[in-house]
Amino acid sequence: MSRPYLFHYASSFSRSHNLSMAISRTELHKAGFEISSTPAAWEQFAINADTLVIVTSVPLSSSNTYVHVVATSNLEESAKGWSARIMQAIKQSGMVMMD
Repeated sequence: MSRPYLFHYASSFSRSHNLSMAISRTELHKAGFEISSTPAAWEQFAINADTLVIVTSVPLSSSNTYVHVVATSNLEESAKGWSARIMQAIKQSGMVMMD
């Protein structure tokens, strides 16, 4: 059995915490991950066939959020690829909250 690999990306966004959480859940779902955490948590835990991804969204203010994407897998290319792809999808999301 190979050793687990861990890759991560972090960034701050000019978005509310609720929007950041919604974007994270949406992008994980669109990527085919099974989300194992509740919508109320700061962390979103999701898995696919070989990778565990954790997206943490921490409110810095009412309109800024710190987002950290961590992916781990026994396959280096899976952990590295998914951490980058999920963060890129979060960055490029045009999702907005509707009242």
